[in-house]
Amino acid sequence: MQTDAYTSEAICASLGLPAFEKDPACTRATEALRLLLKPSFHPETCLTFADGSVSVVSARTMIWHQFEPSPVLTDRAEGIVPAEVFTRLLAPAEPVVRSGAVRDIMIDGMPSELLVFRDGAVALRTEGNAGKRGDYSALVGFAISTAWDCISNPFCRNALADAGEYVGKKLPREVEPARKPTIGTMVLGSEEDRAELLEALRASQGN
Repeated sequence: MQTDAYTSEAICASLGLPAFEKDPACTRATEALRLLLKPSFHPETCLTFADGSVSVVSARTMIWHQFEPSPVLTDRAEGIVPAEVFTRLLAPAEPVVRSGAVRDIMIDGMPSELLVFRDGAVALRTEGNAGKRGDYSALVGFAISTAWDCISNPFCRNALADAGEYVGKKLPREVEPARKPTIGTMVLGSEEDRAELLEALRASQGN
């Protein structure tokens, strides 16, 4: 994929999220933190902490490897974050922009983008390749381990364990149950034709 096409918004669209910055899950919350993880050798994962809850969406295949951003199969999980942990997670609004956030593209790293929302508006925006040191790395690692603790989906937990390796977090791996077989389908034609077919498929699944 071309680097300029590999944006946070494109990645979130591929993950099936409404948006990276303007997702109602964040803009309608009193306090929220969104963290988009882009590991060099593992699929992308988006963590959303909002008003005491957490949701995790992890791609099953690397979006970076696509020719252009397209929808991918994902694993999803939600959980409740203890009040004191949520407060601690949202507290460091300023220090995370200090040491450890390397902004250049790096091999064998995990670029990430982070947004903090206050009353529905972006209060902090930062990004970097956290590595295994500095305030930014510490916050990314804390977010990953917090999400791991608060969800039960083994696929999402293992995605977080993979991401944690990049910031020095050793998280247990779960035994993954067998997945149901999936079939990829390419739909040709106009955008209207594709939308009509997808709607028909959704309707058929509901019957």
